[in-house]
Amino acid sequence: MRYLQIIVLCEGESDAIYLDRIFKMLKEKNIDINLKFTPISIKGKTNFENKKYIDKVKNAKLKFQGESQVLYVVDTDDIDTSKEDLEILKKIDKYVNDQDWYFVFFNRDIEEVLNKKADRKNKTNEARSYSKKKFNEIDKNNLKVKNYFTRGTSNLFSVISKELGIKI
Repeated sequence: MRYLQIIVLCEGESDAIYLDRIFKMLKEKNIDINLKFTPISIKGKTNFENKKYIDKVKNAKLKFQGESQVLYVVDTDDIDTSKEDLEILKKIDKYVNDQDWYFVFFNRDIEEVLNKKADRKNKTNEARSYSKKKFNEIDKNNLKVKNYFTRGTSNLFSVISKELGIKI
């Protein structure tokens, strides 16, 4: 049995809820892996170098007796029209690679990729209502795209299947 902790640094609480739902579904397909999902909400993508969150990652690794891998999950927002958003994304990508973590994107945001529209005030409640049925309706190929400029896509499944050996 493989013991694997997936530590996920993500922008907000709603992102963590969506990802938790996805990893729970993946657990069912990976009975040979004892999979632990550890979300860390960093309250905005620009906090990627914040020592507080880096310490949380270190502590999570220390508390788990097994393999730990870190995913840094971000929404791309307006990278196709905003030079500033693109520069931030490039800095995050470089930093994540330097840490030996895995960079995961959702273009424009996780809600768009998962076909779940929500206004800012209701994002957390909408995430809580996200169901397996709704997840099964999305095109899983949209979660295997490696180019973060492609709208409505993510590289989540590419990373977790290829790099972490998790069955999709």
